[in-house]
Amino acid sequence: MKKLLFALLLLASGRAIFAQPLTSKRDSLTFKEERIVSLEDGSTDTVNCSSYFHYLWFTGPEETAGRLNRQMYLDLLSTEINTEDELRNALNEGFNDWASEWQSQFVAEDSSPLDFSYNLNWYEESYFGFEQTGNTITVSHSLDGYYGGAHPNGGITYKVYALPAATPVDKWQDLFTDTMPLLRMAESTFRKEKNLLPGASLSEAGYWFQNDKFHLTNNFGFDETGIFFLFNRYEVASYADGPVEINIPYNQLKRWLKKPL
Repeated sequence: MKKLLFALLLLASGRAIFAQPLTSKRDSLTFKEERIVSLEDGSTDTVNCSSYFHYLWFTGPEETAGRLNRQMYLDLLSTEINTEDELRNALNEGFNDWASEWQSQFVAEDSSPLDFSYNLNWYEESYFGFEQTGNTITVSHSLDGYYGGAHPNGGITYKVYALPAATPVDKWQDLFTDTMPLLRMAESTFRKEKNLLPGASLSEAGYWFQNDKFHLTNNFGFDETGIFFLFNRYEVASYADGPVEINIPYNQLKRWLKKPL
């Protein structure tokens, strides 16, 4: 917290040196495990558990990149990663744990054939992206997968870091001198996009805001146009309604920003 406050104070004072543009590389790993199963109709089928992980590894400037890689994957994997090889090993271990969970559904296979009413092919696809805006970088992690049940599920998680220290900015409120104007702008934008009158009940319109009161998520980021907030499926609306994204342009919010972007 002290590092974040110090970075924000420097930026607000206008004495901060803007971070150099980051460079990065991309690579991917694919994992797959197969199994032959007996079905209720007497036939057999090959089912599988697969994972595709398209990862991001920052390469420069060296010191900033090292900090960002460590912090980004600590947030994601809850383990410290210092090299790309360590990342690839951690992803392999993660898949093995997940595949063990998938294998556990077949424990009764020898005594009773499997019901194929739900798909037995589990998959997971993971992608990273980023956008740097001055001293702020927004990293996106898109995850889509099927883990049993009625349908696939997934979403996008955004994480904002203050550069060059790669300090996580966990709450959008920490970036603004006054949060109420942004809340009002966001709710107005949301209601306009959803064709809701200013006083209309959110819950009656099918949205799941606690106590029927609009709020913003800490799943947010910055791009060249402004700040955006993303509610993934099931957070404030049904799966069929899809995700909800709210965008506020810089020219409307810069008055309350603690730092230039």
